Amino acid sequence: MRNLKTIENRVLSVLKEHPEARNDDMKLYLLVSKACIYDTHGISHFSFEDVMSNYKAYGIPCFESIRRTRQKIQAKYPELGCSPEVRRARHKMQRVYSDYAKS
Repeated sequence: MRNLKTIENRVLSVLKEHPEARNDDMKLYLLVSKACIYDTHGISHFSFEDVMSNYKAYGIPCFESIRRTRQKIQAKYPELGCSPEVRRARHKMQRVYSDYAKS
């Protein structure tokens, strides 16, 4: 539970400081990853391969945890929500995936 609260605090901080991360989960993941790596190892530059190979050592949460946390935060704090265009696209993709899952 403590780890989930840490993820929530980190994602909340990124969403507040970087509005562009509200619309793009990959941007959000990058910024959360940077913060984790800086906190655990004091470095700010790293390769994609290094991150993907050593994410646990860097204390980086999985993509899905960050996405779900972003979703929870945006439901609780609408002012940190995505743009209307992104909201429509996400809603459409949710329906597409739901239809796919049912087939």
